[in-house]
Amino acid sequence: MTNASMPKVLSIVLAGGAGKRLQPLTLKQAKPALPFIQHRRVIDFVLSNLWHSGFRQLLVLTQYKPRSLHQHLQQFWRPVFNRNGLLQWYQAPASVCQGTAGAVAAQLGVIRDQRPDVVAVLSADHVYKMDYRQMLAFHQQQQLAVTVAAIAVPVAQARQFGIFTVNDNHRICGFIEKPQGEVPQIPGKPGYALASMGNYLFHADSLYQLLDNTNPSQPVDFGHDLLPTLFHQQQACVYDFSNNQLPGEQSLPHYWRDVGTLAAYFHSRLDILQHPDWLGGQAQQWPILAANTQEPKLRLCTRAMQRLTLQHQRPLYA
Repeated sequence: MTNASMPKVLSIVLAGGAGKRLQPLTLKQAKPALPFIQHRRVIDFVLSNLWHSGFRQLLVLTQYKPRSLHQHLQQFWRPVFNRNGLLQWYQAPASVCQGTAGAVAAQLGVIRDQRPDVVAVLSADHVYKMDYRQMLAFHQQQQLAVTVAAIAVPVAQARQFGIFTVNDNHRICGFIEKPQGEVPQIPGKPGYALASMGNYLFHADSLYQLLDNTNPSQPVDFGHDLLPTLFHQQQACVYDFSNNQLPGEQSLPHYWRDVGTLAAYFHSRLDILQHPDWLGGQAQQWPILAANTQEPKLRLCTRAMQRLTLQHQRPLYA
């Protein structure tokens, strides 16, 4: 898809999470602002993907302890995006419990003013690389209300995620949020389930219809509350992350990790320390951009680290 043929996309990055399962790292700052590795913060992965994909109009929605996150956006990312785009952020009141969809609904006026054709709703909490243009091309071909990015995960890890079942046309025909019973496996790929990556592409009018009737006094989530309606209407499809191709050599192909727990956070850091060329360097054609500042220190005492149980986990590949 060329830039000339690309519809107008507004990207919304959900960056307000408190990250309670990452305490004590998140006692003083939001999860997306956490320093990750080599001067990069967790939010830098999604923002780098947006920049390389040419998605240059975006809103970052914040809430929990956003001071360091706002500083990072102001000092590093706003100058990057404002060269030929626009980056804005909006902070929700700390006392309000909105949910993912509620946070977006609170900014419907701002979103409508931008007059997008497609709205991308993306999590700020994940470590991965992705060319969103390829997902957009798939979304345009399908002509459904929403496209959800998904990845194959081992069944043993599936209880951490929302799990899809799809038909031969990629349409979602079933969804279980963090299944506690039997996990539906991918046909032809035994031992694996299809997990939501928390990335959505909506046709703008479909998103407006979903959000116009939400109650601002109650928390509303996309996965739990709103998307099942589109699933039942056969208006939602899955984009398979394993089909996403990046330029150049990628030593961690189709790597994706939700770093919402201490174990996942530190394991992902170890994964990438073993593949430093994946982050950047002269030969890297899809680098994760980094601020040229001293990386904040993670002050964890040795004994606290020793108490942390880190079970062996492999990187997630599609």
